[in-house]
Amino acid sequence: MRDMPQEELMKWGAYFRRRPLGWREDQRTFLLLQAQGYKGEPGSVFASLKQLKDNIPAEVKSLPKGKFLDMMVSSAKKEGSGWTPFWVGN
Repeated sequence: MRDMPQEELMKWGAYFRRRPLGWREDQRTFLLLQAQGYKGEPGSVFASLKQLKDNIPAEVKSLPKGKFLDMMVSSAKKEGSGWTPFWVGN
């Protein structure tokens, strides 16, 4: 504690509010519950998964992904425009 500036401590606090400890284990357990037939939402079982979902920025939630993104990139390659979404690594 003596070597960490207050600003860094505050940033770590903010990070762990967005990414609570144990969320990955909760996610794996929830996937097992789904495989056994559970139909509910992850946040109704695990508080860490609810907190994780609530802290995803709106701009990230609305970005194209999956098949739609693949179609967009494929179309750009066919046209030869060289367009690549800013959120996808080259």
